[in-house]
Amino acid sequence: MNLTETWRSGFVRRWHSNPDLAATGQTNAHHQWGCAVLAMHLFPEDHDLLRAAILHDVAEVNLGDVSGLAKRQTPALKAALDKAEADNASRLGIEYTTSERLKFVDMLDAYLWAKHHRPDILDGQGWPDQLRKMTALATALGVSDKFRAIIEGTKND
Repeated sequence: MNLTETWRSGFVRRWHSNPDLAATGQTNAHHQWGCAVLAMHLFPEDHDLLRAAILHDVAEVNLGDVSGLAKRQTPALKAALDKAEADNASRLGIEYTTSERLKFVDMLDAYLWAKHHRPDILDGQGWPDQLRKMTALATALGVSDKFRAIIEGTKND
């Protein structure tokens, strides 16, 4: 693993293209740590998930964090970024396993960040749909009670 570039990847800024969240200052280090904490709470026996949570956005170093909305609206962009990130991960020697659990904690951390910093936006901009998807995924993964407690227990003012 390329330690220097992996460490530097934590400084990549998230939300830079989202006018409502750009000023909140989240970096990949914040996000990956949040995902790791959620993974340990929701799936404490899954050490592969913990590794994936910590490393899943490292390949964005020198590429940036392109918004999920941009990738959904432009499939060719998503395909190009997926390839560039895979090549970058290989160059950096980063390996982890993707899973539905990783997708879930990734989505949940983003939702919790928005809820903490800008709860007023959660009624629009795709957030209600994300909450529905996470609720369904929590049920499928067998963590719906823990999920509900997390959602209800976070700052909402």
